[in-house]
Amino acid sequence: MTGSGWQGYVLGSLFSLLIFFTTSAQEIKVWGRFSSDSVQIGKPIEYYLSVHHPEHTNLLFPDSSFSFSPFEFQKKKITVTQTKNGVSVDSVIYFLATYEIDSLQRLKLPVFVVTGKDCTQVYSNTDTVYLKHLVKSIPDSVALNQLPLKSNTHYLDVRWNLNYILLAIGSGLLFIIFILVWIIFGKRIKKYFKLRRLTKGYRIFLLQYEGLIDLLQKDFSVERAEQSLVVWKKYLETLTHIPYTKFTSKEIRSFERDETLGTSLSAIDRLIYGGLEENHRIPFDSLKDYVHRQYEKKKAEVANG
Repeated sequence: MTGSGWQGYVLGSLFSLLIFFTTSAQEIKVWGRFSSDSVQIGKPIEYYLSVHHPEHTNLLFPDSSFSFSPFEFQKKKITVTQTKNGVSVDSVIYFLATYEIDSLQRLKLPVFVVTGKDCTQVYSNTDTVYLKHLVKSIPDSVALNQLPLKSNTHYLDVRWNLNYILLAIGSGLLFIIFILVWIIFGKRIKKYFKLRRLTKGYRIFLLQYEGLIDLLQKDFSVERAEQSLVVWKKYLETLTHIPYTKFTSKEIRSFERDETLGTSLSAIDRLIYGGLEENHRIPFDSLKDYVHRQYEKKKAEVANG
């Protein structure tokens, strides 16, 4: 582990222990803080999110599909649960980056408390970081005497005769031909390129998704399982224009009302949040089959439209 990695681990542990010994056992308290008080554009910064709760409370932390605005999610690291006298502390270290130029940037995150009937959000405190500006100022102009001008450059006048009448006639003919072609074949042309883009997008999705599933089968990790689910959501969002990336698995099950899809999403949630590794390929293959059905349905709509 690198020096910065050890510092992050120690800081996260101390932060969790501080929570553990400063709140009551009957409350659910959420704390969040950055590892540094400043950040550079595009550079990763660690954000520590810890929750103090009664033992056996069912909690969900934000994953890669959650909006961390104004920051962008890169990866996360889950720490081991600490429990004492019926009180537990769970912590996650998020690795974030920002591409915004605001001097002050703030963040607070929720923890989802899952009960039998609903899911309650408990938010952390708001923590702030300062943006380091590497470029202090940009000059609007350069003084004339500092410009690298050549004083001995002579203008050479080259005569160029352009037949404007012939150019106008040629342009007019091309425009008329274009209009006629568009009137006769315009709908067919648009349909062709739409189907082509649709097929290309589906092939790119399959290549990316199947690659992730193959890696997941060889070496299972929660992060890779989450990444596969995000790729699936993003492609469906592009295909159907429905904001799947904003939905949780529970919301997707309620929206789609597809029993097979719901079973697969539930199995994947158990993989991600329960760490179960057995038969993890089956639900992801089921999601791929669901995408294929949606793709064929969309393709038929374009072809018959």
